Amino acid sequence: MAVQITAAQVNEQLSALGYEAAGFIIDAYLCKVNKIDACLDGAGYDDCDQLLIKVYAVVLMLASSDVRKVSSQSSPSGASQSFKYFDDGKASLYSSLAKLDTSGCTSSLPIDSGGGVLQFKVNRG
Repeated sequence: MAVQITAAQVNEQLSALGYEAAGFIIDAYLCKVNKIDACLDGAGYDDCDQLLIKVYAVVLMLASSDVRKVSSQSSPSGASQSFKYFDDGKASLYSSLAKLDTSGCTSSLPIDSGGGVLQFKVNRG
């Protein structure tokens, strides 16, 4: 039987990376990743590999949906806020997932292997 992961575990990993995501989005991606359980079991992955595969897959799906953190803020009158999107660890996480999931169980999931974006928001007035 495939390992089940929780939103708390995903949040713990995101927090370790300095990011956060809405709970309902995490829950939706957990629902998606649980659909690969039969493949994970059929491929013979042990519990440790299944845990890593599922957590990495959810974090990467979240990264594909613009999970972000505030990278800088300014204020007294020239208010601005900069966000950093999940691109710094994405390549290594994607590489780790590919090495763990040699049977391709995660290939049907909406994981983007492309690069990230840095966005700035400037408020005047």
